[in-house]
Amino acid sequence: MMMLLTKLAVTVFAPQIVSGNVFLQRSELGISDIAHTLMDGQFLVKLEEAMGSEHKVRTESLMKVIAEALHPIFAALPKNNMGRVGPASARFALHRLFVQRHGWQVKGLAAYGETWEGVHPSVALADRIPHTVKHLFDDKLDSTGLSLHELAAFAATLEHMIHSEAMTRLQAAYKLMGDEPMQTLQRDEARRVIQTYMAIYVIGLNASATTRSKAQIASIEKIYPGWNDTLNFLDSLQLELVGERPKYEFSDITDVVEEAGERFGRFQNQECIEMKKMLVKLEEFEGSGRVRLADFYGSALHAGQWQFSESVGYLRDLGALDESESSNLRVIIPNYLNAPSNCMEPSAYYGVCCIDECEEVLGYVEREVKAPTATPKEIANIFVNVPSASLAAGRKLSATSLRRLEELGDHHQGHIPIHGRLFAQWLHLAYPRECPYPHVSGTIRPKTAKDWMEAGLPTTARNEEMQQHIEAGRQMLSTRNGTDEELSSAWWSMEEELVDAQAHSWELVRKAEKGPWRIMIYAVFACAAGSAFMFYPMKAPDKTLTHELISIKSVSQWARTSLKHSMNMHVV
Repeated sequence: MMMLLTKLAVTVFAPQIVSGNVFLQRSELGISDIAHTLMDGQFLVKLEEAMGSEHKVRTESLMKVIAEALHPIFAALPKNNMGRVGPASARFALHRLFVQRHGWQVKGLAAYGETWEGVHPSVALADRIPHTVKHLFDDKLDSTGLSLHELAAFAATLEHMIHSEAMTRLQAAYKLMGDEPMQTLQRDEARRVIQTYMAIYVIGLNASATTRSKAQIASIEKIYPGWNDTLNFLDSLQLELVGERPKYEFSDITDVVEEAGERFGRFQNQECIEMKKMLVKLEEFEGSGRVRLADFYGSALHAGQWQFSESVGYLRDLGALDESESSNLRVIIPNYLNAPSNCMEPSAYYGVCCIDECEEVLGYVEREVKAPTATPKEIANIFVNVPSASLAAGRKLSATSLRRLEELGDHHQGHIPIHGRLFAQWLHLAYPRECPYPHVSGTIRPKTAKDWMEAGLPTTARNEEMQQHIEAGRQMLSTRNGTDEELSSAWWSMEEELVDAQAHSWELVRKAEKGPWRIMIYAVFACAAGSAFMFYPMKAPDKTLTHELISIKSVSQWARTSLKHSMNMHVV
């Protein structure tokens, strides 16, 4: 009898691992049925066949690392009726993955003022992969959605393409230096090749050995003011990865330039940290996360901080301008820092931008909640221990923050979605220096300075305009006598926009189906079934396992439906 019950348990509940190489194996399996596990394996087999052996070798080393990085985000995201993420949630998760791993804003993944449903995530793959591969991801996203490991495969595929781009750039650097690609080089010559590669990268040059490219690289210090710091970054990286060997193989140089690309985002972010420090010194109230436009322009004209000179129109479209008080415009610090105006575009696939400091805050919440929603009380308890760049852990939430949190709870019948506009708005209230204000989609149009100028619009204000705002600011005091949180509350609205509204609806259905009455009745059913097995007479050994079991047809329709629902609860 025990053997029979063991067979039943294995048959119904055991996760199955698809055999084959590491690329096809799942590094971490949740509670799921055999059909879904096989579905993952079939998808990965097709992807491997389409992309070839080179892709397979590279993704083998990436899949587990990426899956582990994605796991907290994936676990907290709302899932569809198959326990998977659809296009909107996949785009959201992938965007955040690359920001967290490398400080990259991958093109086609960032929302930039639109909803997450606005663009299909496969746009990020551009036209640089076989059509069959793009079609494979599109089909999967639009039908069943992606599992954690399929999502990791998507990310690994994108990183593989970025690796291929880096190799093209490295070959161009070799040619510009007059060396043959793949050639072994003396250390000093290898250093020059690496520096040439990095110059092509930071300027965003097309990887072709042209006379214009050589001229731009020769003028790199004028074009890119941070070049000397970048050289120090490269030297330390070269020493760390290769050491002081007299000769560098091509693989050594490849290791350095690849690692440089992966770490450059966080290295470059030091400039953003310094910029934030400048802005914080200009805050209207301590901790408000806002700078009066008069003081913003004053620092540009009179304190040598020339970078703070964007025009009012450009600031507005970036979503960095607080116009809640029309006579006293303010710059919102995190919105300004995270805007595409502070990005450089070294790659066809991504930009290097200021790293969103709110990522750490939301990531902490996801790791604690491990679900798409949480109650106001659960969130309040979590935030006692959430540190940020400007606030230490252990602080007490203000009365305003707690009141707003209760409002969100009332709006969502007691369970607040942590991946929606309203919760992001609350994060901005609680962390105004780190978390950007979430504008309603379609109300802002963030663009790089290059794109803005190509449209014939000025990105910077004229000195006369800046002086006018400075003079107006001197003659006027704020009409508010409020605190920093009152400033953040001025734009408060109850307009919700969920990352994936349809998946959230499925989560509500699952939550209802997991209610205590269903769990109790299902437990009774399970016990009754177990008792039936114990007293059911054993048949001859030649009977099949199917005949040994109580026919599911003898169970009532409701019980069978309940069992089916219960077994389809997917937990990662």
